[in-house]
Amino acid sequence: MKRAFTMSVIGIIATATSCNVLDKKPLDAISDDAVFNDAVFLQNYVYNVYNGIKPPWAPGTGGYDALTDIAVNQPETHERSAGIRNYIEGNLTADNVADLAAMQNGASLWDFEYGFIRKANVFFENIEKSSIAADKLDPMRGEVHFLRAWMYFELMRTFGGVPIITSSFQLNSESFDVPRNTFDECAQFVLAELDKSIGFLNGVPVNTGKISKAAAQALKARVLLYLASPLNNPSNDIAKWKAAEAATKVVLDAGFTLHPQYAALFKKPLKTDETIFGKSFTPATRIPGWGYNYDYWPSGFDAQQRIVPTQNFVNMFQMTNGEYPYMPDGVTVNPASGYDPQKPEKNRDPRFYDAVIYPGAGPINIIDGSKSTERLYEYWEDANPNPDNAPPYTNPNKVDPKNGQNLFDFGRDSKTYWVKGLTPFHWRVQTGYTFKKTDDFSGPRASFDYDYNQVVVFMRLTEFYLNYAEIQMALGNDAVAREYINKVRKRGSVNMPDIKSSGAALVRDYRNERAIELHLEDTRFFDLMRWKAAPGNVDIAVRGLTKVTMDWSAAKPGDALGKLSYTYGVIPEAEVRKPWKGDHYYLFPIPNTEIRKSNGALKQNPGY
Repeated sequence: MKRAFTMSVIGIIATATSCNVLDKKPLDAISDDAVFNDAVFLQNYVYNVYNGIKPPWAPGTGGYDALTDIAVNQPETHERSAGIRNYIEGNLTADNVADLAAMQNGASLWDFEYGFIRKANVFFENIEKSSIAADKLDPMRGEVHFLRAWMYFELMRTFGGVPIITSSFQLNSESFDVPRNTFDECAQFVLAELDKSIGFLNGVPVNTGKISKAAAQALKARVLLYLASPLNNPSNDIAKWKAAEAATKVVLDAGFTLHPQYAALFKKPLKTDETIFGKSFTPATRIPGWGYNYDYWPSGFDAQQRIVPTQNFVNMFQMTNGEYPYMPDGVTVNPASGYDPQKPEKNRDPRFYDAVIYPGAGPINIIDGSKSTERLYEYWEDANPNPDNAPPYTNPNKVDPKNGQNLFDFGRDSKTYWVKGLTPFHWRVQTGYTFKKTDDFSGPRASFDYDYNQVVVFMRLTEFYLNYAEIQMALGNDAVAREYINKVRKRGSVNMPDIKSSGAALVRDYRNERAIELHLEDTRFFDLMRWKAAPGNVDIAVRGLTKVTMDWSAAKPGDALGKLSYTYGVIPEAEVRKPWKGDHYYLFPIPNTEIRKSNGALKQNPGY
């Protein structure tokens, strides 16, 4: 008797190189034979396996950026705040790691990825006798080899060497006595999977919504960069850097170009000139919960604000003359920059205005019923507050000219009004800044029905320009490294001056460029880990705006702003980041639940 195989038919939304997976209610049970001998059913099965790609916002919101120097967790709202605290306070253990490495569905990253690896294994076990024609079956083979490689790489960069499982037995059963493979064994398996993927996808037209040969080549290049990096290459084997160089050059020569507008990369439609692999959304396939808007929307009126930028991140954005606003200590103003701490938004790298919402930034379009309006980001308190907020100390334009609403009735971030209880559901913004890159101000703050314009970019050409620069630095070719960094800086909407540094200064410039360009794209934490650069980046105090005041006494009707005054410093309410725990902290511990299920066959990472 045939065993029943119940599957969810997966709809694919066609958007450039994106894959958009839409689960629908299960149809009638379909036999294995029907699924694996029908090209349509089988392609739908493969689309389901796409869900095993960990999105860059997971776990929680912002991936692991809140474990680094560029972002801080807001504990009132972040669903993984306990796990984040365990890590930054040096208390991460094999018993509590699930609080950090957990997906939106509650499964640990380990269970999540192995669950989808099992689906990939089921695919390979069942296609051997498939009657589907090779021209239809082989591209699906290429997709699933890519997906299995992606999921194993995700496990490797998080935990190190993991068990290589190529059969479909249940890893979440009561016990499985499977030891870990070494990191190098896992790496060779992943690279072999990607070579197979490239072979099966060679010559296949780039169809919308599909993994392509270029995507497989890009993932191979990314993996090889990780293998060459200090964490995984302690002897600095130049052959590993040369392998990464060759693979990355293949990506650079694949015909992609930099899109001229940086901010447009993260809005519909996917910019396929630069995006190698990405994903778009419909209301039915959206980011879990209410999506990016609810998690990053400027604070006020029930927005989550799960993570916010640090002053360290803000300071990474150079002035338009190419100088850093601060010296490396982050406190002393760089006299060559022309930076004024009381006018911090003036003359900054154009990407600053696409990345950070700062006091007085705007106008921001706030859409929410009758309160809809356009206004500045009002994160400040009155310079001379009084019990009634009477003139001359308050905004003379407190009534919105567009709809007659009092400005402090909706979404106002002004601390004075918040303290007075005039701003409902106000979530505290620890540093005074919020992220902008992912927000969609063309629609409402939160809606299950609105078709938001946000996209997720998994791999884009910019990353590989920067990867190539890093490889060239490791090979001693600083001039070539500068060339590729400057290509990124010369993007049409950015057009920053060329960098001319070398040696240690070039490394700083490169890492700074990478942090601002790729923030919220699931790179910063893993970059710091593979560079073994956590000390001085992960374990530093959280700095931001400790006080911002607005003096309206000289303001006239029609003025958008009075006089803003800024005070900077360590944020006392933020988590206290403890000294770096040591090299073992570059990997997460394997959950003890998995160790126990293996009857001790799995060996824990050193240090845990």
